[in-house]
Amino acid sequence: MTQLFAKYPNLPEFFDLPEASVQQRAACFALLAHCTLRDTIYETFAGRWQQSPSLGDEEKDVLRRTRSLVAPDAPAWVLEVDQVAERLPSRIYEALPEPLHRGGFTASDPVEAEAIKSAASKLSNVEEIQALIRKVLDQQLERLEARWSASRAVTNVVREIIVQGRGPTKRTGRRTRDKQRMSRDKLIAEIDDVSPTINEFLKLMDERNVQAQPTWKGWPSSWVRAYRDPRLRKLIHQDKSRALARVRRERQR
Repeated sequence: MTQLFAKYPNLPEFFDLPEASVQQRAACFALLAHCTLRDTIYETFAGRWQQSPSLGDEEKDVLRRTRSLVAPDAPAWVLEVDQVAERLPSRIYEALPEPLHRGGFTASDPVEAEAIKSAASKLSNVEEIQALIRKVLDQQLERLEARWSASRAVTNVVREIIVQGRGPTKRTGRRTRDKQRMSRDKLIAEIDDVSPTINEFLKLMDERNVQAQPTWKGWPSSWVRAYRDPRLRKLIHQDKSRALARVRRERQR
């Protein structure tokens, strides 16, 4: 975090820029991600009733500068980045070798004990732990950059129409709607790629504010709640299958 502030002295100001560049957004994500990891470490010490390491002057300065970075009325991209950063601990947990998900082992089960010890040996030093965390951070940053790219593409189309000084023609309107639908389908495919279960898929659809089809009646404004309705559940699966098929066709061209 100290290195980020050295590289971007006005970094806190980025969090209030509606049209921040990709580089500025990436710096904000990196800062929030490290804040989340720092807080998780301190919470772990507290949960174990252990004294956390004392802070030096540099650490205290960083702690002061990272307070209240995200305002309630921050730009939408900032709130999105903050949500992704808050989920980092669970993402890192998911990236751990499967035996470590158990959190412990039964001493009377030598096979289980050996599996856990073997998995833990792959994360036995700081460098290996940092490599795992860095891998997860890079994956989440790639997800964010894909969103920003799709969002900017839609924004550019709208701006082009406005600059022309006239309303869109029927043909232009169709092209715009098709681009928007394609962006939505790519977003659904991206969410599906990182969702091991349907529950995770639905949660991410809500987090990403993916809109339901306008013809779906009785939509409860939440993908998680909608999935409880048998009629909407069928529509969700049909829509997901259609989006994935279209994205596959697009990639094969």
